[in-house]
Amino acid sequence: MSLAASQRRDQRRRLVLSWNRSGSTASPTVAEPRRLADYSSEALPERQPALATLLPTGLGGFALAAAALLSITAAAIGIGVWETVTGTVVFSHGTVRFAATLAALRQSLDLRSFLSLGGWLAQMCLVVATASALVVRLMRRHRRDDYRGRYRAWGWLAGLFMVTACAGHVPLGPIVSAFMSDATGITLGPAGIGWWVLAASLLYAAIGLWAVLPLHERAATGTWLTLCLLAWASAAACHWLGNGRELHLVIGNACWMAGAALAAIAMLAAARSVIREVRGLPARKESRHDATSPAAAQAARKQVATRPETEASDDNAESAVARDEDREQDRTTDDFVDGSESVDAEDEGEQAGRHLSKAERKRLKKLARMNRAA
Repeated sequence: MSLAASQRRDQRRRLVLSWNRSGSTASPTVAEPRRLADYSSEALPERQPALATLLPTGLGGFALAAAALLSITAAAIGIGVWETVTGTVVFSHGTVRFAATLAALRQSLDLRSFLSLGGWLAQMCLVVATASALVVRLMRRHRRDDYRGRYRAWGWLAGLFMVTACAGHVPLGPIVSAFMSDATGITLGPAGIGWWVLAASLLYAAIGLWAVLPLHERAATGTWLTLCLLAWASAAACHWLGNGRELHLVIGNACWMAGAALAAIAMLAAARSVIREVRGLPARKESRHDATSPAAAQAARKQVATRPETEASDDNAESAVARDEDREQDRTTDDFVDGSESVDAEDEGEQAGRHLSKAERKRLKKLARMNRAA
């Protein structure tokens, strides 16, 4: 038994030693690098569409974008305005199971504060308006005939939209009003708010005219921008005359949010107009219209009919000389014509009363000289 036990101990000892040797001599394992995802060459940033290519240029796409902005804004502010004007509560939470959820939803649509769904949509619309104005500036700066740098107006307009978006959450209006009241000693409006309204009105009017008037298709942009400024003017009037009343406060905030949506639509219209101008689409449309309009065709016929007869005869003579010169160039100099025949042809032409052109007389004289030299 002692011999068998010693053999088992020796066997265990040899196994332990072999395991220790294998553990000490083995190299540490190296972690394999993680395999990257396989991308196509189209995924490169240089091949991604730029912001200007995402803007709607067709009439249908622009109409859909405008309708979407207006409908979303109307849905966001409509409930708050309806509750304030009619006095009815849309989301009543009496003993309903989800009373807390409905109360939170009603709070998110409350127009007495900018911290609502309508305020967030207004901020997004102003961001869209700022980005579109900057895109227009980048395109307009490449005009070859813009010697006065009118493209800078779109940068100033984008800056005004940024300031307006900031004023929705930062009290820039009270700060400017208080500063101007302290600096001039004149309090214009309640708490000096008239200074803020006056400065904003002058800047928007001046920069808006500076930017919109040079456009080729300016009607849509001017209309939407005018509606935007009217909405903001209504909001300022509500805050000026409301004196803290709830109805004026809600309607003023609703007008301000609607003006932000109108500003985004105006800048989308401006971008569409500039993209069409860059591609030359208005010029093609006008040329096609001029060519096919019956008024233009009738004017052209009248112009041809009223031309003097002398001009028509001069044109006929010039065309005859041009045809004769072309015939003379087509002929080769190797052809020989008898000079007497040319003289006879000239005499016959004069006797017949046909007036020879200058090219014909020149050719006949040349043939006569060649005959005499021979």
